[in-house]
Amino acid sequence: MFDKSGSYEQTSDYDVPWWRMNVFLSLLAARLGDEKLAVAAQEQARTELPAELPRFATHLEMHCGPMLVRAGDRTEGIRTARSAMDALPPEKQSLTLRMLMDEIAGCGDGAT
Repeated sequence: MFDKSGSYEQTSDYDVPWWRMNVFLSLLAARLGDEKLAVAAQEQARTELPAELPRFATHLEMHCGPMLVRAGDRTEGIRTARSAMDALPPEKQSLTLRMLMDEIAGCGDGAT
């Protein structure tokens, strides 16, 4: 799949290099409750993630939120995600990140 849809461009918001595929996989695994796969994808993404794209590092930190909520610690999951979001300058906080924060805050209330 990566050969068809991926990209080797590292610093674009629009291309999908291997590290970004792992960002997507991290959230998918976190939503499905596969902590081992989520953590592995997060670690792999961090090894290649360009420093000039801090929003994606925030995504990875926020992905710990749903894992904590699903493990039974809703308060810590929300705190972890909020802390990651708050560390990012407001002008870098995308709609996607805000929607993810809303999703995490709603986990355990029938929302996913």
